Amino acid sequence: MTDLAGLSFVVLDDIGAWKDVIGKEIEDAHFMCQDERDAMDEITRYSSFPYFTTNVTAADPSYHPVPANNWVERSIKGSKAELTIYVTVKRQRQTQVQPLVDRLKAAWAKLPTTPTTGGTNVLK
Repeated sequence: MTDLAGLSFVVLDDIGAWKDVIGKEIEDAHFMCQDERDAMDEITRYSSFPYFTTNVTAADPSYHPVPANNWVERSIKGSKAELTIYVTVKRQRQTQVQPLVDRLKAAWAKLPTTPTTGGTNVLK
């Protein structure tokens, strides 16, 4: 990702662990964090700042991707792009919670691995 070093990016503030990933992967980058999705949409629609999305972003019904006029999609791949999610419940509640975990796994597997290129996800 050396070709992205030193650039300024627009990013939603509430992206959890992904903020650390992009911060570590793109040297000397500047991130303009946005609290509101509407503000993010306006900035990306009318500016040339690069921005980040995830497979979950693309599944959000309120997400409206900016037309890819001259944008190039870049993916962060491999172990750096994997995030382990844990569910912790009391043993007495495991059978009660398991159907929800199974539905989450099934829904997660249907999300594309990137906003536009597709693929599969694994939620263990």
